[in-house]
Amino acid sequence: MPTFVGAYSWTDVPARGVAVVEAGSVAGPFTDIVNPFHLAFSPSGRTLYVASNAPEGRVFALTVEDDGSLTPLNDQSAEGAGTVHVLAHSGHLYATNHDSGEVVVFPINPDESLAPLSQSVKHLGAGPDTLSQLGPHPHMTVPDPTGTRVLVPDKGNDQLYVYRLEEGLLVPHCQVHLGAGTGPRQLVFHPDGRHVYVVNELVSSITVCGYDPSNGTLWTLGTAPTLPEGAEGWNAPSGITLSADGRFLYVANRGHESLTVLEVRKDGAHLEQVDTLRLSEEPLSTMPWDLVLNPSGDLLHLANQTAGTVVTFAVDPETGLLSPTGSPVEVPGAACVLLR
Repeated sequence: MPTFVGAYSWTDVPARGVAVVEAGSVAGPFTDIVNPFHLAFSPSGRTLYVASNAPEGRVFALTVEDDGSLTPLNDQSAEGAGTVHVLAHSGHLYATNHDSGEVVVFPINPDESLAPLSQSVKHLGAGPDTLSQLGPHPHMTVPDPTGTRVLVPDKGNDQLYVYRLEEGLLVPHCQVHLGAGTGPRQLVFHPDGRHVYVVNELVSSITVCGYDPSNGTLWTLGTAPTLPEGAEGWNAPSGITLSADGRFLYVANRGHESLTVLEVRKDGAHLEQVDTLRLSEEPLSTMPWDLVLNPSGDLLHLANQTAGTVVTFAVDPETGLLSPTGSPVEVPGAACVLLR
């Protein structure tokens, strides 16, 4: 199964842009995209969409050939700075401009190329963190279980937004404040569709939210730490993923250089830390950036940006615990990992 990796372009060892990894080695790079921060497939799987985290943000469409190689299809300006996430949904591509604070929308053409931008929604506000919250920083777009709404966490103003989708366009529906200085970065839905887990980059925590899919309302239920008790030093959690059965939540910690495993209680509203697996004792030496479970849930793949590797862990289905397996694959600047 090919693995697609987005790799930052400014690393000391020249990065590969978007790399295709298969059978434990890099099979073929596509190098013409600056800082490919996030990757997403079209529903058909024939097209790979890429967010370019550059001062002039762009989104790219690449055709995935039968052999897994990539051919440029087209690209469009995101009309903002620092594009960090893309979502192909309901005939449109939704992208977030982290640095300039917009959520933008592109219609997807019948051939899965991208039409020019059709909507830009500017977020407003800031947070108390004078380094990371001088303005809004929307970080991702996630569809709700009904497919009629999307959720957007904003690291800059501490808000979690819900938008209705009307003919593919974003219509503000509601929002909830997750606490001053929390910095919500990413989220995942529980399989029950009634709980949302939001990782907070600036305070190393996860906020558990309740969600009513019938009307799109959202509320906070509690928080859980991403670090073990007594952990010290700078930390900024990044990626978050959930097992398909909703039992185990996995979070990557940059700074502490670790993966934290949390058990989701049966009610979906409470989290209990099970284990923290250290990747390195040296701060910032690994920088785990993104993680994904394979379809069967028995393997977890992790992109380490500073280490420049993609590593794989075996997952114990009963305990959720992780154990390294195989050898790391060298992908300088690895920041996003996606399975076909």
